[in-house]
Amino acid sequence: MKQLYTAIRVLSDFYKVILFVCVIFVFSACQGVQDDFSGIVGMKAPAFTLYNTDGQQVNLMDYKGKVIVLFFFGNACPQCKAEVPIFKERFVNPYANKADYVVLGLDYWNGDINNVRAFGKDTGIGIPLLMDAGNVGTNFKTSYNRIVVIDQNLNVVFSGTKEVSLDMLAAQVKVDNLLEK
Repeated sequence: MKQLYTAIRVLSDFYKVILFVCVIFVFSACQGVQDDFSGIVGMKAPAFTLYNTDGQQVNLMDYKGKVIVLFFFGNACPQCKAEVPIFKERFVNPYANKADYVVLGLDYWNGDINNVRAFGKDTGIGIPLLMDAGNVGTNFKTSYNRIVVIDQNLNVVFSGTKEVSLDMLAAQVKVDNLLEK
């Protein structure tokens, strides 16, 4: 009987150790994962070809020689929609007549064409909106509600790590500096 009691106690201790290890593993797996936004600034912009909401292909390489601003958005993202008026004020309207500048909106959420068109209509953003850009965002190491600025030689010179409203000023300074040259 004493041997049975000892065996049960050892088994009980063993299960406690296993439970403890499992708890540690679960908590370590739940730690916040930081996205790695390092490494893209200073590199050539990853090439892409996407379709706009009119069904036309848009190729990043066609804009070589221009300053390019990419606005990654989620087609139903309330915050993205709320950012548009000030985004237009800083990145669309002031440079509207510049032939060496372009702004493209990329739907990071890969929504259907009606949702992306609705985003454009609801916000009045007035820039080409490109479909199925989630993989492009991944290649640029970014997410939705972010800004990326690309220089005339297709080098990434700015990649926002915060929501658009918090990165606008820094991105606008980059754009202004590039357009002065």
